[in-house]
Amino acid sequence: MKKVLILMLSCLMLICLTACNGNDNSNGNIGATGKSSQSDTQEPQKNTNDESIAAANTEADATPQGLEPLDDKPKTIVVSILGVTPFYKLAKEKYEALHPNTTIQFKEFTSGAMMSASEVEKYIKSTTTEVLSGKGADLFAFTTVELPIDKYVKHGAFENVDDWIKRDAEFNQQQYQMNIMEGSKMNGGLYIMPIEYYLEAMFGNADEIQKAGVTIDDKNWTWSQFADISKQLAGKKGHPYAMGLWAPEIMVNNLVSDNYARLIDGANGKASFDTPFFTELLTQVKKMYDDKVISADFVDFKESDFYYSLITSPSDYLLRAGMYFENGKLYQKPHAADQKSGISFLLTNQIAMNANSEVKRDAWEFMKFLLSEEMQSYPKYAGASGFSMNKAVNEKAIEDVKANGIDKNVAAKGGGAVIKITDENLDALRDMLSEASLRNMGYETTVQKIIAEEVKAFFAGQKSADDVAKLIQNRITTYLNE
Repeated sequence: MKKVLILMLSCLMLICLTACNGNDNSNGNIGATGKSSQSDTQEPQKNTNDESIAAANTEADATPQGLEPLDDKPKTIVVSILGVTPFYKLAKEKYEALHPNTTIQFKEFTSGAMMSASEVEKYIKSTTTEVLSGKGADLFAFTTVELPIDKYVKHGAFENVDDWIKRDAEFNQQQYQMNIMEGSKMNGGLYIMPIEYYLEAMFGNADEIQKAGVTIDDKNWTWSQFADISKQLAGKKGHPYAMGLWAPEIMVNNLVSDNYARLIDGANGKASFDTPFFTELLTQVKKMYDDKVISADFVDFKESDFYYSLITSPSDYLLRAGMYFENGKLYQKPHAADQKSGISFLLTNQIAMNANSEVKRDAWEFMKFLLSEEMQSYPKYAGASGFSMNKAVNEKAIEDVKANGIDKNVAAKGGGAVIKITDENLDALRDMLSEASLRNMGYETTVQKIIAEEVKAFFAGQKSADDVAKLIQNRITTYLNE
């Protein structure tokens, strides 16, 4: 009897153990302690639920989150600016009317009077100190004086507004010149929001170029090809210079701007001027002046074939097309041999957000307001001019010129030039506006000033290209790492 009882109890215990093991397996081998009951030699089973959650989290991280709505709490947005322009005064007035809880406060350096070189230097230093401190204004507006933006971006002082664009469902990218924003990116981000810009171009004497039987593919031509074409024209027309009023140091800086990313790594404080690439660039520029392709002095338009120019508005474009040559044609500016072709532009008004601002959401709303059709349609800030970041505003300006002729104030500068307003001319301008993608880094930055100072000795025959390149390399490297 005892043996039977023992056998029955053994069977019962075996059944219980089997049931327990079955339950453990169904729960992923997780015991009461939360640890796996599997041995180290067993292959762990995958939890498909955890994988799904991880995948969802990864996708969520990759997808920019939307913006939180604006609140009604009183707040102040501080804007650092050299001097408040009529454009910014109007922006403050209109924005505060739309957002009564928000105050736009300007932190000015000057009231707008002409600044001396020492005052400009003082402004640059004080602004740089403010930007790099992380405790300055919420927004920094850059207008007249060019500032060391490379240095600001290197130190992470500015917010990448490209992230805000992606997060803002109300920011309709189709309304804006996104090609200008894309061309304004630095170190992989949009740290400076363009507000207004000029186009860079070459005007050519279309009649004489056609008579000479010379064909120009300006969307693909290089400076070397420009020199060859100029020599062809000179041989057939009898005058030596293709273009005048461009000093060698300006030409060098133009090429430096075209190859900026190759020569200057602002994010890491590095420069690459002591390289064969730059010394060859210097030699090629010198040859153009030695061969009388370009002159630093003024050359009468009747004795030249091309004229470099900035274009500031549709009226300005049409005036220049008729003022330089009887039948002027617009061409892209030539580019370096290994650089992508494209239209160049120069920013004249831009704004950045402090990465440490405590009112970023509201600061972004104000930045976005500056790009609105309402603000960009403002009559060009008391005489200033420039193309808009808003496509509709640019198109309206072109249509206004077509319907009413060019602006009277602009026409007065033409000296009686014959202005031709044709669909072909206006379409060429439209193409430039939509294709502009190469940012000119400016002519008055610290980097450009260093280059202009040092290359003069090379063109005067006082120093070799290698010696000048080494001096530029040392000075710019020191500047980038100050």
